[in-house]
Amino acid sequence: MAVCAPLASKGCGWQIVAIVRCALPLVFMTVWAKWDGVSVAVWRSPILWVRSLAGSCSLVGSFFAFAHLPLTDIFTISNTFPIWVALLSWPVLGKLPSGMVWLSIFSSVLGVAIIQGAELKGGNYTALIVVAVSLFTAIAIMGLNRLKDLDPRAVVVHFSATALVFSGVSYFVFPVESPEEAFGWAHLLELLTVGIAASIGQYFLTKAFTAGDPARVSIASLSQFVFILLLDILVLNNPLDPTKIWGVPLILGPTIWLMTRRIKTSSLVPATPAEPALRAPNLPLEVE
Repeated sequence: MAVCAPLASKGCGWQIVAIVRCALPLVFMTVWAKWDGVSVAVWRSPILWVRSLAGSCSLVGSFFAFAHLPLTDIFTISNTFPIWVALLSWPVLGKLPSGMVWLSIFSSVLGVAIIQGAELKGGNYTALIVVAVSLFTAIAIMGLNRLKDLDPRAVVVHFSATALVFSGVSYFVFPVESPEEAFGWAHLLELLTVGIAASIGQYFLTKAFTAGDPARVSIASLSQFVFILLLDILVLNNPLDPTKIWGVPLILGPTIWLMTRRIKTSSLVPATPAEPALRAPNLPLEVE
Protein backbone atom coordinates (compact mmCIF):
# COMPACT_ATOMS: atom_id res chain seq x y z
CA MET A 1 0.00 0.00 0.00
CA ALA A 2 2.71 2.47 0.98
CA VAL A 3 4.61 1.84 -2.26
CA CYS A 4 1.56 2.16 -4.54
CA ALA A 5 0.24 5.30 -2.79
CA PRO A 6 2.96 7.71 -4.04
CA LEU A 7 2.85 6.11 -7.49
CA ALA A 8 -0.93 6.53 -7.74
CA SER A 9 -0.79 10.11 -6.41
CA LYS A 10 1.27 11.12 -9.44
CA GLY A 11 -1.81 10.56 -11.58
CA CYS A 12 -4.64 11.79 -9.38
CA GLY A 13 -3.37 13.57 -6.27
CA TRP A 14 -2.93 12.32 -2.73
CA GLN A 15 -6.48 13.19 -1.59
CA ILE A 16 -8.03 10.83 -4.16
CA VAL A 17 -5.64 8.07 -3.11
CA ALA A 18 -6.68 8.57 0.53
CA ILE A 19 -10.37 8.48 -0.41
CA VAL A 20 -9.94 5.21 -2.31
CA ARG A 21 -7.89 3.77 0.56
CA CYS A 22 -10.83 4.38 2.91
CA ALA A 23 -13.70 3.58 0.54
CA LEU A 24 -12.62 0.09 -0.56
CA PRO A 25 -12.01 -1.28 2.98
CA LEU A 26 -15.34 0.25 4.02
CA VAL A 27 -17.19 -1.63 1.26
CA PHE A 28 -15.27 -4.90 1.63
CA MET A 29 -15.52 -5.08 5.43
CA THR A 30 -19.15 -4.00 5.53
CA VAL A 31 -20.16 -6.73 3.06
CA TRP A 32 -18.10 -9.34 4.90
CA ALA A 33 -19.46 -8.33 8.29
CA LYS A 34 -23.06 -8.30 7.06
CA TRP A 35 -22.54 -11.70 5.44
CA ASP A 36 -21.50 -13.15 8.81
CA GLY A 37 -24.16 -11.25 10.74
CA VAL A 38 -21.68 -8.99 12.55
CA SER A 39 -23.10 -5.70 13.77
CA VAL A 40 -21.09 -2.75 12.47
CA ALA A 41 -23.25 0.11 13.77
CA VAL A 42 -21.24 0.83 16.93
CA TRP A 43 -21.96 4.45 17.79
CA ARG A 44 -21.92 4.52 21.58
CA SER A 45 -18.30 3.59 22.29
CA PRO A 46 -16.19 6.65 23.16
CA ILE A 47 -12.98 4.59 22.85
CA LEU A 48 -13.95 3.52 19.34
CA TRP A 49 -14.54 7.14 18.36
CA VAL A 50 -11.19 8.20 19.82
CA ARG A 51 -9.49 5.44 17.84
CA SER A 52 -11.29 6.37 14.60
CA LEU A 53 -10.82 10.14 14.92
CA ALA A 54 -7.13 9.87 15.82
CA GLY A 55 -6.58 7.26 13.12
CA SER A 56 -8.30 9.47 10.54
CA CYS A 57 -5.99 12.39 11.31
CA SER A 58 -3.04 10.03 11.06
CA LEU A 59 -4.26 8.68 7.73
CA VAL A 60 -4.70 12.10 6.09
CA GLY A 61 -1.25 13.18 7.25
CA SER A 62 0.30 9.91 6.07
CA PHE A 63 -1.07 10.15 2.54
CA PHE A 64 0.05 13.75 2.25
CA ALA A 65 3.53 12.64 3.32
CA PHE A 66 3.52 9.69 0.88
CA ALA A 67 3.35 12.19 -1.98
CA HIS A 68 6.11 14.46 -0.64
CA LEU A 69 8.72 12.41 1.27
CA PRO A 70 10.70 9.20 0.72
CA LEU A 71 9.00 6.22 2.35
CA THR A 72 12.06 5.38 4.44
CA ASP A 73 11.99 8.84 6.04
CA ILE A 74 8.26 8.59 6.70
CA PHE A 75 8.36 5.16 8.35
CA THR A 76 11.42 6.01 10.41
CA ILE A 77 9.93 9.22 11.83
CA SER A 78 6.44 7.76 12.30
CA ASN A 79 7.91 5.00 14.48
CA THR A 80 8.40 7.55 17.25
CA PHE A 81 4.84 6.70 18.36
CA PRO A 82 5.95 4.64 21.43
CA ILE A 83 7.55 7.83 22.75
CA TRP A 84 4.20 9.59 22.47
CA VAL A 85 2.45 6.65 24.14
CA ALA A 86 4.82 6.97 27.09
CA LEU A 87 4.12 10.69 27.41
CA LEU A 88 0.37 10.35 26.90
CA SER A 89 0.26 7.62 29.54
CA TRP A 90 1.71 10.06 32.05
CA PRO A 91 -1.56 11.88 32.86
CA VAL A 92 -3.46 8.57 32.68
CA LEU A 93 -1.21 6.67 35.08
CA GLY A 94 -0.17 9.69 37.13
CA LYS A 95 3.48 8.65 37.04
CA LEU A 96 6.32 10.81 35.73
CA PRO A 97 8.27 9.12 32.90
CA SER A 98 11.73 7.97 33.91
CA GLY A 99 15.00 9.50 32.80
CA MET A 100 15.42 6.78 30.17
CA VAL A 101 12.10 7.77 28.61
CA TRP A 102 13.21 11.41 28.41
CA LEU A 103 16.52 10.26 26.95
CA SER A 104 14.56 8.30 24.34
CA ILE A 105 12.61 11.44 23.49
CA PHE A 106 15.82 13.42 23.05
CA SER A 107 17.30 10.65 20.89
CA SER A 108 14.22 10.56 18.66
CA VAL A 109 14.16 14.34 18.25
CA LEU A 110 17.84 14.24 17.30
CA GLY A 111 17.13 11.46 14.81
CA VAL A 112 14.39 13.50 13.16
CA ALA A 113 16.73 16.49 12.98
CA ILE A 114 19.39 14.39 11.24
CA ILE A 115 16.96 12.85 8.75
CA GLN A 116 15.01 15.98 7.87
CA GLY A 117 17.20 18.81 9.17
CA ALA A 118 18.15 20.11 5.72
CA GLU A 119 14.53 20.08 4.53
CA LEU A 120 13.33 21.85 7.67
CA LYS A 121 15.93 24.56 7.23
CA GLY A 122 14.79 24.97 3.64
CA GLY A 123 11.19 25.56 4.69
CA ASN A 124 9.87 22.03 3.97
CA TYR A 125 7.94 21.13 7.12
CA THR A 126 6.44 17.87 5.90
CA ALA A 127 8.51 15.99 8.48
CA LEU A 128 6.59 17.79 11.23
CA ILE A 129 3.37 16.41 9.73
CA VAL A 130 4.86 12.92 10.04
CA VAL A 131 5.66 13.65 13.70
CA ALA A 132 2.00 14.62 14.16
CA VAL A 133 1.05 11.38 12.40
CA SER A 134 3.04 9.42 14.99
CA LEU A 135 1.24 11.31 17.78
CA PHE A 136 -2.19 10.45 16.39
CA THR A 137 -1.02 6.87 15.82
CA ALA A 138 -0.14 6.62 19.51
CA ILE A 139 -3.61 7.83 20.51
CA ALA A 140 -5.25 5.39 18.09
CA ILE A 141 -3.22 2.43 19.36
CA MET A 142 -3.95 3.27 22.98
CA GLY A 143 -7.65 3.07 22.15
CA LEU A 144 -7.38 0.08 19.81
CA ASN A 145 -6.13 -2.31 22.46
CA ARG A 146 -9.20 -1.53 24.61
CA LEU A 147 -11.66 -2.75 21.97
CA LYS A 148 -11.18 -6.46 22.56
CA ASP A 149 -14.93 -7.06 22.81
CA LEU A 150 -15.63 -5.79 19.29
CA ASP A 151 -15.24 -7.77 16.10
CA PRO A 152 -12.21 -6.40 14.17
CA ARG A 153 -14.46 -5.88 11.14
CA ALA A 154 -16.70 -3.54 13.11
CA VAL A 155 -13.65 -1.52 14.19
CA VAL A 156 -12.34 -1.34 10.61
CA VAL A 157 -15.74 -0.29 9.24
CA HIS A 158 -16.09 2.46 11.84
CA PHE A 159 -12.57 3.72 11.20
CA SER A 160 -12.90 3.52 7.41
CA ALA A 161 -16.18 5.46 7.43
CA THR A 162 -14.73 8.15 9.69
CA ALA A 163 -11.50 8.36 7.69
CA LEU A 164 -13.47 8.56 4.44
CA VAL A 165 -15.18 11.70 5.74
CA PHE A 166 -11.82 13.19 6.76
CA SER A 167 -10.27 12.31 3.39
CA GLY A 168 -13.21 13.86 1.53
CA VAL A 169 -12.96 17.04 3.57
CA SER A 170 -9.20 17.20 2.90
CA TYR A 171 -9.94 17.40 -0.82
CA PHE A 172 -11.77 20.69 -0.30
CA VAL A 173 -9.71 22.09 2.58
CA PHE A 174 -6.17 21.49 1.30
CA PRO A 175 -4.81 22.59 -2.08
CA VAL A 176 -5.32 20.03 -4.84
CA GLU A 177 -1.98 19.66 -6.57
CA SER A 178 -1.80 19.21 -10.32
CA PRO A 179 -0.98 15.57 -11.20
CA GLU A 180 2.53 14.95 -12.50
CA GLU A 181 1.25 12.38 -15.00
CA ALA A 182 -1.87 11.79 -17.06
CA PHE A 183 -4.15 9.33 -15.29
CA GLY A 184 -3.91 5.90 -16.90
CA TRP A 185 -4.57 2.23 -16.35
CA ALA A 186 -1.41 1.88 -14.28
CA HIS A 187 -2.67 4.49 -11.83
CA LEU A 188 -6.05 2.73 -11.61
CA LEU A 189 -4.31 -0.55 -10.81
CA GLU A 190 -2.21 1.20 -8.17
CA LEU A 191 -5.35 2.71 -6.60
CA LEU A 192 -7.01 -0.71 -6.45
CA THR A 193 -3.86 -2.18 -4.94
CA VAL A 194 -3.86 0.53 -2.27
CA GLY A 195 -7.49 -0.23 -1.35
CA ILE A 196 -7.12 -4.02 -1.36
CA ALA A 197 -3.84 -3.99 0.55
CA ALA A 198 -5.31 -1.54 3.07
CA SER A 199 -8.34 -3.81 3.60
CA ILE A 200 -6.20 -6.86 4.32
CA GLY A 201 -3.62 -5.00 6.38
CA GLN A 202 -6.15 -3.04 8.43
CA TYR A 203 -8.12 -6.14 9.35
CA PHE A 204 -5.11 -8.13 10.54
CA LEU A 205 -3.54 -5.11 12.25
CA THR A 206 -6.77 -4.49 14.16
CA LYS A 207 -7.08 -8.17 15.05
CA ALA A 208 -3.48 -8.30 16.25
CA PHE A 209 -3.66 -5.20 18.44
CA THR A 210 -7.02 -6.11 19.96
CA ALA A 211 -6.08 -9.74 20.65
CA GLY A 212 -2.36 -9.63 21.45
CA ASP A 213 0.18 -7.75 23.52
CA PRO A 214 0.56 -4.35 21.82
CA ALA A 215 4.28 -4.17 22.56
CA ARG A 216 4.98 -7.54 20.95
CA VAL A 217 2.80 -6.67 17.97
CA SER A 218 4.57 -3.33 17.59
CA ILE A 219 7.99 -4.96 17.58
CA ALA A 220 6.83 -7.47 14.96
CA SER A 221 5.48 -4.61 12.85
CA LEU A 222 8.93 -3.02 12.77
CA SER A 223 9.85 -5.70 10.23
CA GLN A 224 8.03 -3.54 7.69
CA PHE A 225 10.91 -1.07 7.86
CA VAL A 226 13.19 -3.52 6.08
CA PHE A 227 10.66 -4.07 3.29
CA ILE A 228 9.98 -0.33 3.00
CA LEU A 229 13.69 0.43 2.77
CA LEU A 230 14.20 -2.08 -0.05
CA LEU A 231 11.07 -1.09 -1.96
CA ASP A 232 11.84 2.61 -1.56
CA ILE A 233 15.21 2.07 -3.23
CA LEU A 234 14.30 -0.57 -5.82
CA VAL A 235 10.77 0.45 -6.85
CA LEU A 236 10.48 4.18 -6.12
CA ASN A 237 14.11 4.91 -6.99
CA ASN A 238 14.79 6.92 -3.85
CA PRO A 239 18.52 6.43 -3.15
CA LEU A 240 19.64 5.89 0.42
CA ASP A 241 21.17 9.10 1.73
CA PRO A 242 24.29 8.27 3.81
CA THR A 243 23.93 11.54 5.72
CA LYS A 244 20.51 10.44 6.98
CA ILE A 245 21.31 6.85 7.91
CA TRP A 246 22.61 7.86 11.34
CA GLY A 247 19.19 9.17 12.29
CA VAL A 248 17.54 5.75 11.86
CA PRO A 249 19.03 4.03 14.96
CA LEU A 250 18.45 7.18 17.00
CA ILE A 251 14.71 6.76 16.39
CA LEU A 252 14.24 3.00 16.08
CA GLY A 253 16.61 2.26 18.99
CA PRO A 254 14.46 3.99 21.65
CA THR A 255 11.34 2.59 20.00
CA ILE A 256 12.57 -0.99 20.35
CA TRP A 257 13.84 -0.34 23.88
CA LEU A 258 10.52 1.04 25.09
CA MET A 259 8.55 -1.85 23.60
CA THR A 260 10.88 -4.56 24.90
CA ARG A 261 10.74 -2.86 28.31
CA ARG A 262 6.96 -3.18 28.18
CA ILE A 263 7.25 -6.91 27.37
CA LYS A 264 9.67 -7.55 30.24
CA THR A 265 7.52 -5.61 32.70
CA SER A 266 4.31 -7.40 31.72
CA SER A 267 5.98 -10.82 32.03
CA LEU A 268 7.55 -10.11 35.43
CA VAL A 269 4.60 -8.41 37.14
CA PRO A 270 1.55 -10.68 37.47
CA ALA A 271 -1.84 -9.09 37.06
CA THR A 272 -4.05 -8.81 40.12
CA PRO A 273 -7.81 -8.35 40.41
CA ALA A 274 -7.28 -4.82 41.72
CA GLU A 275 -4.86 -3.81 38.98
CA PRO A 276 -7.41 -2.50 36.45
CA ALA A 277 -8.66 0.01 39.00
CA LEU A 278 -5.17 1.36 39.59
CA ARG A 279 -3.92 1.77 36.08
CA ALA A 280 -5.12 2.38 32.55
CA PRO A 281 -6.05 -1.04 31.14
CA ASN A 282 -4.03 -2.57 28.35
CA LEU A 283 -1.93 0.45 27.45
CA PRO A 284 0.64 -0.46 24.83
CA LEU A 285 3.61 0.73 26.85
CA GLU A 286 4.50 1.08 30.50
CA VAL A 287 5.75 4.43 31.75
CA GLU A 288 8.92 3.33 33.49
